[in-house]
Amino acid sequence: MVGLFEELADNAPVMIRRSRLDRLCDFFNKPWLDFTGRTFEEEFGVGWTRGVHPDDYEQCLGTYVSAFDARQAFSMEYRLRRHDGAYRWILDNGRPFVRDGAFAGYFGSCIDITERKELEEGRFILIAETNHRVKNMLSTVQLLARQSCERAGTPREASELLDGRLMALSQAHEVLAGQDWQGGDIDRVVRRVSALATRDPERVVIEGGAVVLQPAVAQSLAMAFHELFLNATQYGALSNDDGRIGIAWATVERKGAPWLDITWREQGGPSVEPPESHGLGLRLIRSLLPAEIAGNTEIAFPADGVVCNIRLPLPGGAK
Repeated sequence: MVGLFEELADNAPVMIRRSRLDRLCDFFNKPWLDFTGRTFEEEFGVGWTRGVHPDDYEQCLGTYVSAFDARQAFSMEYRLRRHDGAYRWILDNGRPFVRDGAFAGYFGSCIDITERKELEEGRFILIAETNHRVKNMLSTVQLLARQSCERAGTPREASELLDGRLMALSQAHEVLAGQDWQGGDIDRVVRRVSALATRDPERVVIEGGAVVLQPAVAQSLAMAFHELFLNATQYGALSNDDGRIGIAWATVERKGAPWLDITWREQGGPSVEPPESHGLGLRLIRSLLPAEIAGNTEIAFPADGVVCNIRLPLPGGAK
């Protein structure tokens, strides 16, 4: 006949085990046995420890024995093998109990906290990723601020340059935020940056299929396109009423890996001459951008309009 204690324990919403004065376990309730998929005889004594993950075994037993010898309550986490072979995180809370006025052993109540551990791990990863992004962002803003001040003739010009570059960066961030920072659609990035440069969308022809960029690549391309638009507005196709810009991209295969080819082409603007010095825009496109995207860029200055080709590997592609 099942006693009241066994009936209560077997219907409890937690796993319960009991240990004797010799530290050996002599009771496991039904939820424990259902979880492990083992019989009472298999779990009896120290048999239950065979289910503890090898990496957690020493710490688990050490905590248990130390608390037992000191007659103190304990709380510990370890991984325990479930009936299907999967290891699950367990929160094990143990307390000494008294019988007839004397210490008689321990009761332990255990719950599965795997989902909580996964959420905590995800939170830590998110915090680390956020810190990484913030550091990168601060470095980028510092670079933009320094270069804007160095290249500007007046504080007002520096402010305008910096504002424009930060706006381009913010556009990429809005696209990435809208896609939970899993990536950024290149079409949305290009169109947002284009809208900052001209209010006449017919002057910019954008063509290309759906391509999702990694966050760092989306940010770098947004900055590169902003510099190209800035140059086009000051000296190129957008500096008069007749100029046009074409931006096209396509995915291609190189050595069995996917790559993205992007072409920027200006037409109808003033006659072009190669610049005597390289500002932030050219340095970004020619050096920083290739380093960030692990691809390569080429920028040419034919008389009829600037041409820039950017080639970058897509996720899983070549380096």
